[in-house]
Amino acid sequence: MKIRTDFVTNSSSSSFILARKPQLNEIQKEKIVQYIEEELLGEKVLSPESTEEDIQKVFEEYWNFHDKDMQKQVRESLKTGKSIYCGTVNYEDAEGYYAEMFEDIWEIMKESAPDEFDEIDTDLSY
Repeated sequence: MKIRTDFVTNSSSSSFILARKPQLNEIQKEKIVQYIEEELLGEKVLSPESTEEDIQKVFEEYWNFHDKDMQKQVRESLKTGKSIYCGTVNYEDAEGYYAEMFEDIWEIMKESAPDEFDEIDTDLSY
């Protein structure tokens, strides 16, 4: 656990120290984009290939699709070739979620290029 000896504000933040090459390599970039797609941009629930039955099922199962204007926007997006993704952010748990996100990204960096990335102080508790 970190003990703050300097000025402490009311914010809940934590610091870290990393050593890394200035530029990300292609594997790191690829893995970070993959992580963002999987963890931060929602789960795919509909695609342009979805049937009317699939669309109606999603509209019934997901509370945020009950609005008729929202349903119209979804249908228009599907017609233009876009897929629909859903996700949640629990702000009560956001602190732990953000710490886990940083740790996951650091792990990607370390695994992708062990000689280019070192964790020096990554204790995100405060």
